[in-house]
Amino acid sequence: MGTVIGIFSAKGGVGKTILAVNLAVALGAGHRRKTVLIDLNPGLGTADLLLDLEPENSWGDLLPVIDELSSKHLQLAVTDYHPGVDLLNPPPDISRKGTFTRRNLASLLDAFRAEYDLVLLDTPPGNSPVTGAALSLADVRLVLLTPDAPALRSTSRFLAGLPGTERLTGLVINQHAPGAAISPDEIKDHLGTHLFGVLPMDPTGVWANVSYGEPCVLRKSSKLGKSIRQLSARLLKMIDQTGI
Repeated sequence: MGTVIGIFSAKGGVGKTILAVNLAVALGAGHRRKTVLIDLNPGLGTADLLLDLEPENSWGDLLPVIDELSSKHLQLAVTDYHPGVDLLNPPPDISRKGTFTRRNLASLLDAFRAEYDLVLLDTPPGNSPVTGAALSLADVRLVLLTPDAPALRSTSRFLAGLPGTERLTGLVINQHAPGAAISPDEIKDHLGTHLFGVLPMDPTGVWANVSYGEPCVLRKSSKLGKSIRQLSARLLKMIDQTGI
């Protein structure tokens, strides 16, 4: 059975989808683990743009058959990006936001676990019902934040609201710059949570990804891409050692 990796953030604008997209490509194309990225942001998802894809289908097409999903259903719903890397896009209609229940998500993840080595979830920011369901169902939970006061306060409140049974795998700090006012260790100590990774600022790499749909992990010159490749290796090592 595959491992479900959830990427979470307390607020928007911290680079969550950039991380989710690049991590999926690093794991699937770089490490050759069959990987699917599920964008859980109906109407607002941008994973397709960051991969330069135009999906024709979405997880909305699977809802009518959610209790009887087959391999064929999944193949028809996903969009191929690269051998070993697929995207399950959200519906473009934002009104579908409330239709994805925890039960629906559990059924969807069960089906994808049987077909893929790794299932990545790009979740809505904050603590929406969909995000709460993803938190309870993911095997690995990474919370992304940037080293600034709004993100720190939002993340602190987000973590404080988590049930005690839903322990995080760790924090990932994005857009870190040497000499910043607050260090990664200070952030870790302030939030009282394990630090899993630190990602550097990389305006050029991010701009190319956002503008042309070229993932940072495919650019040798990208500092962010290099860091995410290293993060993917660390993540796989943990999964393989723990048998998650």
